[in-house]
Amino acid sequence: MYKKVISVALVAMAVMFAGCGNNDTTCRIDVQKAIDEGRYDSAISDLQGRCATAYTQSDLDMNLAAAYMGKSGYSVSDIADMLINADDNGNAFTSFLTSVDAKKTGNSLPLLSKANDYFLNAIQAGGNYPAISLCSRTNLNTKDDSRLTNACLYIGFNETIKAANTITYLTGNVNTLVNSIDSKSGTTPDDMRASLDALGWAVNSSYTAASDASISASTVTFSGNYTFADVNVTYTDNGQTKVFYRLAKSINRDTNNTTVITDGYCDVNGSKDNCQGMEDSTTGEIIKPIPGCHACPVVMDTNNTLSVAQLLVDTINNGTNTISAVSGDDDVAQSVKDFKQEIMDVRTNGDTNSTITVNDIINYLQQ
Repeated sequence: MYKKVISVALVAMAVMFAGCGNNDTTCRIDVQKAIDEGRYDSAISDLQGRCATAYTQSDLDMNLAAAYMGKSGYSVSDIADMLINADDNGNAFTSFLTSVDAKKTGNSLPLLSKANDYFLNAIQAGGNYPAISLCSRTNLNTKDDSRLTNACLYIGFNETIKAANTITYLTGNVNTLVNSIDSKSGTTPDDMRASLDALGWAVNSSYTAASDASISASTVTFSGNYTFADVNVTYTDNGQTKVFYRLAKSINRDTNNTTVITDGYCDVNGSKDNCQGMEDSTTGEIIKPIPGCHACPVVMDTNNTLSVAQLLVDTINNGTNTISAVSGDDDVAQSVKDFKQEIMDVRTNGDTNSTITVNDIINYLQQ
């Protein structure tokens, strides 16, 4: 589906980097060059320092968004390549997922979220409006604002990238996962299965894992007063046990709970130094438990953690809905439905006009 929207995306990318006004032409050229050359920290430093007055506030936010996108590992040219090369044969999502995984860094999700915040700031005009209302087809028709349209399109792409990026944090075996989904062979990697079992356990007090699995949890508090459920998922296979560590936001299991994004292992002070070598680099299972070491939460600079359920469900729904609203093109709208249908095919009588749920995601990834 992505090939059908790439021409629109490239127009948006060109516009978003264009400064306006004549406050400081040299600054705008320097920032543009830094972004083009991949010197994102330099661009961010200039935009937040010496060049801040060279832009209107909206232009400043747009350029900061672009710089943080690039710093996340997904520059404009990278995104264009991933979209152009995504398969259009019914496996667009898994092809895109593979490309996203290849460029992921440990800070990708926080940086993508920061970029999205700046895109929203650029079009909120001092208010605090969610993308779902700003980027609705009704609002876009009413405003007839090319800046709004361009920003909304890119927000749609940003949300879709975040959804795919989230999945790559849940397994170290993306290729195995992709092959399982494409072939519907039921060979989901054990570390992905553990992530999904932990998520199902967190959001549903009635959730029951398969007969070969057991899930236990205790409370752990990290420095900064972050308290989580320290979730252990254990599988028994021919007398052998495989153990995986995950974190949930709370020990209380209900629809308000979720697991959080983690990256590696650390102690409660956030140090990874003494927690090296805990997992098998191929399978992700714990092979050397180290007392005091836990799955390490990815924490934003705003001191909150990243919810797996929110990142998977909201980003996929918001991303596809936003792309569809902005494009105004029947072919693109149909492509978005095809994209959602790929995920919802496992649901009986799945309606692509409805909202993708946590269960849809779990069932899709466990094919």
